[in-house]
Amino acid sequence: MKFFIAIVLALAVCGFASAQQQPGDYTPIQWNANNQTLVSFLDFGVQSAVPQAIAAGRISQSDWAWTNVISVQTQVVDGMNYDFIVDIEDGTGDTARMDVMIYVTPDGSAMLLTSYAVFKM
Repeated sequence: MKFFIAIVLALAVCGFASAQQQPGDYTPIQWNANNQTLVSFLDFGVQSAVPQAIAAGRISQSDWAWTNVISVQTQVVDGMNYDFIVDIEDGTGDTARMDVMIYVTPDGSAMLLTSYAVFKM
């Protein structure tokens, strides 16, 4: 009987461990506009990516801002990667969709734009 209980406990622990996010895996998370941490990460990513996208000719010279969050994913690394897919719009009504990826240090003290892509709508 003790052996059976030990097996059941071991299987439960393994099942719980495999359900946790593992380093390297991307995990979708729920966007919450009231989460100021997520909003600040997204603001940083868009504000960092827009000038590069303008310089590359991917979007027009203008003041761009994100208007809608399509999805957010996280990836555990030595710190955390955030992958945001958002709609952006400028003051003239032009729109585009942007994939913005940022890295946040483990202590949250620094952020870095790691990549971006612009998809015209």
